[in-house]
Amino acid sequence: MGRPKQSERRRTAKAPAVLASASARRCHHGWVARPWLVKTVAPISAAAVLGNAFVSHESLAWFQGLRRPRMQLPMAGFLTVGAFYYCIMGVVVRRSLLRDDSRSYGLAVAVLAANELWNAALFGRRSTRNGFVGILAFLMPLGALQASLARDRVSAVTLGAYTVYVVAYDVPWAYQLWRLNPAGSA
Repeated sequence: MGRPKQSERRRTAKAPAVLASASARRCHHGWVARPWLVKTVAPISAAAVLGNAFVSHESLAWFQGLRRPRMQLPMAGFLTVGAFYYCIMGVVVRRSLLRDDSRSYGLAVAVLAANELWNAALFGRRSTRNGFVGILAFLMPLGALQASLARDRVSAVTLGAYTVYVVAYDVPWAYQLWRLNPAGSA
């Protein structure tokens, strides 16, 4: 039994520290060691799941039976915009955590919640008027979030693309949808 080789001594000396950090990362499948991941993924996922809960098959049938504004995107377009929206919000939420910016984080969560409340207003209540009023109300938290990102160029530009979409497309679209379908109002 001789003395361990130098490379073996290094491995054994480092082993407890490596094992301790590895077990900490594995605790709760890595979520505990990465709270930023939970704080980023949880609100985005919850918003996506809850928002879709308001859009039943019956609500979609109601929506598809409405008179459509000429400018209306096909359903695949709405789904694409929705996917981009959640990605954009993921960037904004993650970057607000990196900057330790609780105001922007809170506003981002408020925007996520307001977006899902808009789904409830339009689809859940099956009301084109509520959809229009809801999109106008949505501009408040969205505008506040956009303003709070002034010092984070990446987040401001990323969210800016969505903000322009909401102002240039969603607001006029929701207004036209309501005017074409006043009976579709609760």
